[in-house]
Amino acid sequence: MITKISPKEFYIVTNAARRDADLAHFQDQFSGHDDLVQHDFLDTHGLIALQGPSSSSVLQNLTSTPLSHVKFGGSTKTTVLGVADVIVSRGGYTGEDGFEISIPGDEATVAITEAILESQDVKLAGLAARDSLRLEAGLCLYGHDLDETTSPVEAGLSWLVGKSRTGYLGYDTVKAHAANLSGIRRRVGFIVEGAPARGPPPHIPYFPKHSLVSLSRPFALQTLHIIMRC
Repeated sequence: MITKISPKEFYIVTNAARRDADLAHFQDQFSGHDDLVQHDFLDTHGLIALQGPSSSSVLQNLTSTPLSHVKFGGSTKTTVLGVADVIVSRGGYTGEDGFEISIPGDEATVAITEAILESQDVKLAGLAARDSLRLEAGLCLYGHDLDETTSPVEAGLSWLVGKSRTGYLGYDTVKAHAANLSGIRRRVGFIVEGAPARGPPPHIPYFPKHSLVSLSRPFALQTLHIIMRC
């Protein structure tokens, strides 16, 4: 997640599994531009995600900042439970309303987490529960539904690429794929009847004239069995 804090300041949360690779990429791109770009690692910050239809009202009880002013994809630096410089970003990985909260310091992270958990509407949830929700919402996960060989067009993420932008890394590939949709692989989702499929299995010839489609790691939802793969 990349959030524009100000015209010249960006806040980036990387995929945990990609942290080292992403940092190396940033450092490579910044090389030779140290006079123009400064980057800081927030290694002392904790990050918690509060997700669901009650998330706004629960978090609002802990801050005086009107969260209604923070739109989806936006963020604000505020004080939460007396802790200053907390970055609250509206978004998440569940398909629901929610917030990702970056908190300076271990003690403050624990204190804010415990305060949030005092609400009867909030329960702890692990990554597997999150994974079921992101699949149901059709959200991608690196290493399962896409990787470094997958373009945004193939992954169904063209809406994230500015149509007027040119010259960025990968631009030629994105442009070529967008102009030849029938000749590239495409991410698709399946609702499976019965027991969920287990992956990664051999490739399945779903579009025999154009590409092969394989299954990502599936997850059995409470009511649906969904698999998704490019």
